[in-house]
Amino acid sequence: MTYFIAGNTAVENSRALSQSALPNAPQEPYEEPTRRIAGVRARLGAALRSVAARELRLAERLDPSPTCGS
Repeated sequence: MTYFIAGNTAVENSRALSQSALPNAPQEPYEEPTRRIAGVRARLGAALRSVAARELRLAERLDPSPTCGS
């Protein structure tokens, strides 16, 4: 016996369509980034943050914003 659940046929239809779109496509396993890549990302992020902080300091020297309460 089959029970009808609202939305079930739409889910099954979309699943069947997605599986039949590329039936022979190779499945690529997901590989975690290596420690080397993670280290490069961390160093690059730190470098970009320091450059941004330096640019902010230079911009503040060129055009200082007024401070309230002084």
